[in-house]
Amino acid sequence: MIKRICLLTCLILFVGTVWAQKLTVSGVVTADNGEAVPGVSVVVRGSTQGTITDIDGNYSIQVNGDDILVFSFIGLTSQEVAVNNKSTINVVLEESVETLGDVIVVGYGKMSVKDLTSSITTVKSDEIVKTPTGQAMQALQGKVAGVQIVSAGGPGNSPTIRVRGVGSYPGSNNEAPLYVVDGVFYDNIDFLNTADIATISVLKDASAAAIYGVRAANGVVLIETKSGSAGRKTDIEYSGYYGYQLAQNVLKMANAEQFTTMAIESGSAADAEFILNAMQRYGRSRINPNVPDVNTDWYKEILRPAAMQNHSLNVSGGHDKTSYSLGTSYFSQEGILDMKNDYKRLNLRARIDFQANDWLTVGGNMMLSNATKYGEEGAAWNQAYFAIPILPIYDENNTEATPIKYANAQDLGYRSGQNPFPSLMFNEHRTLIRKVMANFYVKIEFNDHLSFKSSYNHSLTDLNNRNVYLPYYIGTNFQRADASINKSVENFHYQYFDNTLTYTNRFGNHQLVTMLGTSYRDEAAQMLGAQGLNFPIDQEQAWYISQSETKPSESVWDNGMHQYGLSYFGRVSYNYNDRYLLYATMRADGSSKYQQKWGYFPTIGAGWVLSEEAFMESFSAIDFLKIRASWGQLGNDKIQASDG
Repeated sequence: MIKRICLLTCLILFVGTVWAQKLTVSGVVTADNGEAVPGVSVVVRGSTQGTITDIDGNYSIQVNGDDILVFSFIGLTSQEVAVNNKSTINVVLEESVETLGDVIVVGYGKMSVKDLTSSITTVKSDEIVKTPTGQAMQALQGKVAGVQIVSAGGPGNSPTIRVRGVGSYPGSNNEAPLYVVDGVFYDNIDFLNTADIATISVLKDASAAAIYGVRAANGVVLIETKSGSAGRKTDIEYSGYYGYQLAQNVLKMANAEQFTTMAIESGSAADAEFILNAMQRYGRSRINPNVPDVNTDWYKEILRPAAMQNHSLNVSGGHDKTSYSLGTSYFSQEGILDMKNDYKRLNLRARIDFQANDWLTVGGNMMLSNATKYGEEGAAWNQAYFAIPILPIYDENNTEATPIKYANAQDLGYRSGQNPFPSLMFNEHRTLIRKVMANFYVKIEFNDHLSFKSSYNHSLTDLNNRNVYLPYYIGTNFQRADASINKSVENFHYQYFDNTLTYTNRFGNHQLVTMLGTSYRDEAAQMLGAQGLNFPIDQEQAWYISQSETKPSESVWDNGMHQYGLSYFGRVSYNYNDRYLLYATMRADGSSKYQQKWGYFPTIGAGWVLSEEAFMESFSAIDFLKIRASWGQLGNDKIQASDG
């Protein structure tokens, strides 16, 4: 019987090893003309793992044998290839000429891709939803050249976005681009569900982003949510997934035997004594009696498989003059840190557009987002890194420990406790997030060339933060005597009122588009916080400052802000014979934030479509070739406001 059990155990370990084994896949990516394509995104489908091709089109990536690789590059048709345990995969990407006729979103309007003189990349819904994630921008990882996306790790945390490098004024909360969702400005889009997004356009250079002036220094991301179509029958669409996240490439630390060998060979009498103390307290290993009978892999102990799921239901359609889109979504993600660490979000949204008559269109868009986030305890990572493997998690000999008998490295002679579990078990960071976003517009078509659009946008954000620190005793210098609770509430109210007048005309070989606009903004915030000590800890219903024995007056704080802004902007786009392109914008931003009330942000760009010239007709391998150049000036209002 014992032999059978051993044989079965070995078989399970063997299968597990084979299953977890990684395969290195390499190859070269070329275009249909045979030339190597550098900068191609190579991503494992359904994940954020990926790489890009080098100058010669070569790539190398570690994957599982049953993974599917997605190859994508701007202007070329994306391709998916199953690995099927192959170590070499060469791919030929065909040019996607039809994308040149696509119309994409630009600041306060739309333009054809072939008419652009600035750097704008647009990613559509079918690409966005391929990556399961709770943060919309994380779905763009590896898909947009010049955009660096670094995951924040914790559930509900927004990733760090760098558009073409670090900005001129880096720092906390200063690196994020400006997000414009259906015309509304946001500093982050953690509330958005990826299944609700129609397109994401990244304005990567100053020429493209300068139309947003003082807020565009770190780049601009334009997002359009899904809408219905007039005269289309009702569509009901469900999308969802359920999966697990596992920590990869976890740092390998010394085991008990390696640690003991290192401590003894160091020649330190103190380190040798600590090893002896561990053997006296926990016994000797039966495999090697010179090693304590403890072998703790701290990273393995504090990490866990983390479930993640997303479910979306969307109903869209329209009648002769009406289009609508209604949707709801639920997203849930656990953190890989083994504590109360997760993020849950429920969204409701509605969008309707109504063509009242031939010259008047009205519409609105509303979204409600309700989320609860339990943040991770960052100190546990540092404690796990320094924790010794000859220390167990629990120590029954530590009889004075309360409420849980956690082990204490100080009992072996070390200076610190080194056990990360008190930080995991006795700290809790909760944030309740409530958001309401509303957008209403009126569009008037005076004739075939002239139109006017007026829109009002309002967003409300309520944050309720609660940090709880429960008391514990592990040792004399490894304890927390008082229970403490820190609470704060933050309310943000942003209003924007935009008006644009657009003239479009084509006469002969000339095409002209001009736009004039104004924007008024009203941004206000209120914040209040306090602390309480020694409240009833047995039931969460009593975790309130009012239940605390002590309420330090010095811990009470109050803050707020109220700022106004007025902007004037304009754009001119000229196209001659689909060959020669000119583009210019100008924005004047006025703000109550600074003593210098006005800032001016111009831009100019030019393009030459060589493929339309007669001398290019003999180059049949080239379907579209354009040379463009642009210059622009941006602003940054992330610095502290002036006193005057």
